[in-house]
Amino acid sequence: MTAVRILAFGAHPDDVELFCAGTLAHYARQGAEVTVAVATNGELGSRTLSPARTAAVREEEARRAVGVLGAELLWLGQPDGFLFDTADTRRQVVEVLRRVRPDVVLAHHPDDYHPDHRAVSRLVGAARLLAREPGLATGSPATDRVPPLFHMDTLLGTGAGTPDLWVDITGTMAVKEAMLAEHASQNSARKERKGADFLDLTRQQAARRGLEAGVRYAEAFTCAPSHPAASVHDLVPEGTGIRLPVLTVPR
Repeated sequence: MTAVRILAFGAHPDDVELFCAGTLAHYARQGAEVTVAVATNGELGSRTLSPARTAAVREEEARRAVGVLGAELLWLGQPDGFLFDTADTRRQVVEVLRRVRPDVVLAHHPDDYHPDHRAVSRLVGAARLLAREPGLATGSPATDRVPPLFHMDTLLGTGAGTPDLWVDITGTMAVKEAMLAEHASQNSARKERKGADFLDLTRQQAARRGLEAGVRYAEAFTCAPSHPAASVHDLVPEGTGIRLPVLTVPR
């Protein structure tokens, strides 16, 4: 049986860890091939280091974090804060989708707070359609189908409306925390500015989503409504043997 392929696409180093690492850990534990793509180099993530040094540090941290999961990291290297939906970036994202050929794609919500997050949402939404067009040449051949797309949660769950589904990550929260802990530069910088680091933030968000779903910790997702629309059942590809503790809450 061919392994299930999961692609999580974040704008910055640590975004995927914040919003879907617990779910990725469920997939990885069951033998899925997990790939994490990071669009920008994170060079604006320090107020003391140079942008070049910051980018290098953040790539090292991202590789260690993804290593906790045993996943592959694809580093696109776009400039932090200046990610746009252009012809060149679309081709770059198309190539990621063609290379990974995912069964499920997780990406930012289109109404997230950061412009780079919103750009990733647009880019991935466009690229999953373009990836199957043989007339568009990139380094890898066209895909034969359009994978389902799920939007990750937003920071503190604001601006995204009510999620369509929750994944119980109580059993994988330790993996999520271990991945986030590898982003030491960001944790220390946020603690200095806010008095709490990203580990504190992610525990707060996971506990809030867990309360909504009736578990200790959860991550929330929204089904992409654009053609072809995703459904709750698409998060677990049929016939693969993958099991996820997916929860839905009556509206």
